[in-house]
Amino acid sequence: MSTAGALINRVSQQLLSGTTEERNKLATTVTGSETSIVTTYDLAGLRAGTVFEIDSELMYVWTATTSTKTLLVERGYLGTTAAAHTATALIIVNPRFPQGQMLSALNADIDDISSPVNGLYRVVATTLTYNGADRQINLTDATSVIDLIEVRLRYLASDNPILRMVRLDKNLSTADFASGYAITFDEPTQSGTVRVVYRAPFVRAVTTASDIQTVCFVPESMEDILEMGLLLRMMAGREIKRNFIESQGDTRRPEEVPPGATIDSVSSVQRLRRDRILAEAAKLMRQYPLTIRK
Repeated sequence: MSTAGALINRVSQQLLSGTTEERNKLATTVTGSETSIVTTYDLAGLRAGTVFEIDSELMYVWTATTSTKTLLVERGYLGTTAAAHTATALIIVNPRFPQGQMLSALNADIDDISSPVNGLYRVVATTLTYNGADRQINLTDATSVIDLIEVRLRYLASDNPILRMVRLDKNLSTADFASGYAITFDEPTQSGTVRVVYRAPFVRAVTTASDIQTVCFVPESMEDILEMGLLLRMMAGREIKRNFIESQGDTRRPEEVPPGATIDSVSSVQRLRRDRILAEAAKLMRQYPLTIRK
């Protein structure tokens, strides 16, 4: 299993392609409100006007005192969240791909692959008790539902027939249906235990420590899709490593970076990501065919 942070680090390695960003370490533990930061090593590139990252928080340097290796900083820069950091935490100077930005891009990609256009989803199963009289019952604990996969009635321990004349109703009053979703029976059904299996979108990562499988519910086989999606999103806003203007400040010759170089660098990734999405969607369709009659 992987955390969001581990996935982000794998993508960062590809984006930087061997480029090493300037680093330092935090000398002492700091709270989420302290504005004085002491580093372990000489400040080097850490000076007034510099932005650096600890964990997923960005900080802006107002003043730098070289003799004491002390920085006066603005916490939670560019909308990141100020948090406590432990001694020896890694400091990245002027990060090209901040973790907070990458986490936002990762969550955008998690939302994207959950779109019906892509055909990917997580499978949720829940058991309901049906009284045999009500036409609709609340879909307990549902927070977001794409569609039903199947509904079965426990007729006997060895016989759980599929109910075909059922459907999902959405956007219902929570005063009547706590989840806002209901299972509607369009034919008489006896009372008993009903097992509902439905498609639901994946869940966003809360922090970089969020587990991709247990928090986001993205199976391990789909992690490469998220990696490619994150890679594409981060490359969309700037050029790839060999085109970094920070790496080469002078004018570049046309033969070094020919027209279309940036587009060509992502086109193969786009095609591979699309192929992987189609493959995973086909796997889900084979494993969970629809059995509901609409």
